[in-house]
Amino acid sequence: MNISFEVLISLISAMGFSGILGAYLQSRFQHQKEIKEDIHQLKRQRYGAILIQMLTILDPSHGLSKTQQFRPDLKNIEDFKEEVRIEMLNGVLYASDEVIKAMAEFINNPSYPLYIKTAAAMRKDLWNRKTKIGEDILQVFSKQS
Repeated sequence: MNISFEVLISLISAMGFSGILGAYLQSRFQHQKEIKEDIHQLKRQRYGAILIQMLTILDPSHGLSKTQQFRPDLKNIEDFKEEVRIEMLNGVLYASDEVIKAMAEFINNPSYPLYIKTAAAMRKDLWNRKTKIGEDILQVFSKQS
């Protein structure tokens, strides 16, 4: 086999370049994956806290003392309402449009149907799936209200 020196250098260079390119692309992919995982974890934590705060607004007699164990700075229901407003404003950075809209509706008129709407929007944002949770689930809550 008679391969010229230039062809051999070209092959070695191409293999080296493709190796470097492959390593770069793999590193970039891994970095993007880590960012997405961090965002997802942030959303899970924030959404969970928001839903607990919303339930406390809806049922202060049950949720106020329990929630204050984790957030002693929230003294009354008005503090919780303000905290949900702040969470919505912060959510502009990471939450989907549907989550922000549902939270705004809840803030304007706290109710179990709007809680479920917000929770469903959060589920869709987190897991990118439609949910079948809807008004029928409210019967669980209607016994409490």
